[in-house]
Amino acid sequence: MSELSKDIVRDGEGATKVIEVLVEGAYSTNDARKVAYAVANSNLVKTAVFGCDPNWGRILSAAGSISLSIPINNVTISLGKIMVFANGMGIFGHEKELAKIMKDDVVRIHLNLGMGEKAVLISTSDLSFDYIKINAHYHT
Repeated sequence: MSELSKDIVRDGEGATKVIEVLVEGAYSTNDARKVAYAVANSNLVKTAVFGCDPNWGRILSAAGSISLSIPINNVTISLGKIMVFANGMGIFGHEKELAKIMKDDVVRIHLNLGMGEKAVLISTSDLSFDYIKINAHYHT
């Protein structure tokens, strides 16, 4: 079922990439789900991925937009296998590797909240120019 769900995301209007959002280290599955959906539904995250921008700030901002007290110094964010945020600070120096990761057809965002043992994985798509064109010309 996992591959079928990714195929549905991949086939979305104007989608160019699948984004996998893995949230781990939550107190509850419900908390992990809330954070994962906040990141996955963020237009700023979706457009950053479309633009191949490894913008961890947008991911962190989306995660922080829900009413959950997240200990920032415990949070880690990775894009693919490259950690981009830990100990309350961005991690730099991997720009070439990140550029390759962001160009992949599937971009993996791994966010560990450092609060517990629960995890959720969801898939979404990027937000492209074509998505806007398709939906701007659609009339009911």
